[in-house]
Amino acid sequence: MVPLGGDRLLRAASAPKTAEPFTDLGYAPVPVDIGEFEKLEGCVTRLSVRLRDLYA
Repeated sequence: MVPLGGDRLLRAASAPKTAEPFTDLGYAPVPVDIGEFEKLEGCVTRLSVRLRDLYA
């Protein structure tokens, strides 16, 4: 899962059970189809870029 801000989390559409515990905690997982990347053993965390707060 990748935090998107607020209560939203990015998750792979192919793993709905992964979202259940987070939904129970009040988060809103957002599914995204990354099937082609998963064929190459990719995941949402490998497709993300962390940005530091530029305005701190």
